[in-house]
Amino acid sequence: MPEQLRKWSLTSGTVIKHMHYGLGVQVPSGEIGVVDRVEIADGYVDPADWPAVGTVLTVVGGGYAGRQLRLSSRPSHLEEARIRAEKDQRAANKANADSRES
Repeated sequence: MPEQLRKWSLTSGTVIKHMHYGLGVQVPSGEIGVVDRVEIADGYVDPADWPAVGTVLTVVGGGYAGRQLRLSSRPSHLEEARIRAEKDQRAANKANADSRES
């Protein structure tokens, strides 16, 4: 089984199919996740305007529903993931600096 994508982790994904409920997207680990139709953008996107099969998107891990990887490509979720990653990096840098001072 591939390594599971952590919630709020940013990665790229390739759209591999359109389904009535959203997009099938393959991430670099080979795992296939779902971007639900309401997670494609911050507002409504007509299915005719969904990213084409073969399009590479930036996606954020939304956790798992059972064994199904959930993803989002909403700009607001991508920004939240970036903010969380920066906060985590600052905390790690501070912890490293504190341990070197000890």
